[in-house]
Amino acid sequence: MKNAYLIHGTSTREDDWFPWLENAAKPAIALKRLWLPNPFNPQQAKWDQAINDQIHPQDNLILVAHSLGCITALRYIEHHHIKDARLLLVGAFDKGLPAYPELDEFMKDRPHYEHILPKLAKATVITAKDDPIAPYQNSIAVANKIRAKLIVKEKGGHFLTSDGFTKFPLALKELNRLAK
Repeated sequence: MKNAYLIHGTSTREDDWFPWLENAAKPAIALKRLWLPNPFNPQQAKWDQAINDQIHPQDNLILVAHSLGCITALRYIEHHHIKDARLLLVGAFDKGLPAYPELDEFMKDRPHYEHILPKLAKATVITAKDDPIAPYQNSIAVANKIRAKLIVKEKGGHFLTSDGFTKFPLALKELNRLAK
């Protein structure tokens, strides 16, 4: 059984498709949904500490991340000695969002991709053209920076429950591909 970790964004580990993915990935992958403090008013240092407390740096690490969790996952890879990491990023962005200026402070320290790229074995970025939160061009830019497989859906929004995503078979398919 492989281990993987899910880093949510400004929601909770109980929201959206996260519990479904944890159950659907079994028994091949043990997906642990991480707890992040104050997800509706995130602070970068506190989130980074929470991730450090819950994930021991290891080679072949598999991270699944959504929204603001994507930059958190990228920073984790950047700051730890890891080889052959695998990333599944959904609704990714690495710069401030004009519609959400309250996240500007969180986004100040942008990832240094020259430190991340050598540590990656595989990555997939999933985005939707109709994402009202993180414009899909941001996800395309992140995918290009990490040389990820890019999946752009016509519809999907930000892949939230409100967008119809309590299950996410595409994420499961990509997680299984990354775990091989």
